[in-house]
Amino acid sequence: MYEEGGWLPIFPCWNSYTAAMIGDHCTSVLADAYVKGIRGFDIRKAYEAMRKNAFEQPSPHDYLDGKGRRALSSYLRYGYIPLEDSVKEAFHQQEQTSRTLEYAYDDFCVAQLALGLHHTSDSVPSVSSVETIDYGKDYEELMRRSENWRNVINPLTGYADGRHADGRWEGNQDLVHRKPYITEGATCHYTWYVPQNIPGLIALMGGNEAFTAKLDSMFTQGRYWHGNEPCHQVAWLYSLAGHPEKTRERISHILQTEYNDTPGGLSGNDDAGQMSAWQLFAMMGFYPVCPGTTQYVLGGAQFQQVTLNQPSGLPLVIRRSPDARYRLNGQPLSLPAIDHSDLLRGGVLELP
Repeated sequence: MYEEGGWLPIFPCWNSYTAAMIGDHCTSVLADAYVKGIRGFDIRKAYEAMRKNAFEQPSPHDYLDGKGRRALSSYLRYGYIPLEDSVKEAFHQQEQTSRTLEYAYDDFCVAQLALGLHHTSDSVPSVSSVETIDYGKDYEELMRRSENWRNVINPLTGYADGRHADGRWEGNQDLVHRKPYITEGATCHYTWYVPQNIPGLIALMGGNEAFTAKLDSMFTQGRYWHGNEPCHQVAWLYSLAGHPEKTRERISHILQTEYNDTPGGLSGNDDAGQMSAWQLFAMMGFYPVCPGTTQYVLGGAQFQQVTLNQPSGLPLVIRRSPDARYRLNGQPLSLPAIDHSDLLRGGVLELP
């Protein structure tokens, strides 16, 4: 689509570009492929396309045709999309806070490919016409922008909030009903959409225990909504806050209550496979909280044993730990997480 239409799509559908959803997640797919070792594509051209979406505003005609990030000029000017920008040229209008959070994550993803090219620019294939990009400079700028999530998490409440162009917060106290600046959900759902810097979000909320208490409220107060994808990483975040036992408990509960073998056995529709993908990851016991990195967060064993037969011929066996500890090839893991390279090497992963 970039080669023939000049832009990476935001939400390709109906044989068209469209701006039907709000993120710029081609960047996530391409960056995730690159960091996980998939290199059979023109990486420089991919970066050229990703960079264009992140830095350039389309012509009015192209913008109306669904090309380019919506409200990019506001995002670049303020570090967030203010409530005064109603984002009219979009299927989903307004939704400024959600867009800001998603763009910050997308910027992180573009930055990962910029960093890779900065270090390996002599060894990657390219037929790109652009040879003057300063990848290192791009990386620094994009990583700075990846922290724009801070501009829409109200420090007084620790929740996502609307914000005006002059810096004033909306001051929202209603965490569970839809707001015009949130996409298909509530502020309690989108608050957790900072996959690129969960430690930073934990610190902003006051540390591990305060963070965990907020996570608990998602489940004890009925706020968790599995049919809304921005919630899909929520249960896994306990592990990153020092409470992997709560990740295991919540994941098991979600699997038991949100999935069944009836015609209505998914939470809503499958949304291009995400509902099923979440189930498969959860049943295997690990999950990519932040695509664009090589880390998977670990959950619990749902089966006595699962075997992944990999193309390398090195199978990975995931089995239940006899003493409720995380181990890889017999060695205890210091964190409830595993790297993509560890999966590819095969062996035995033990989960509680």
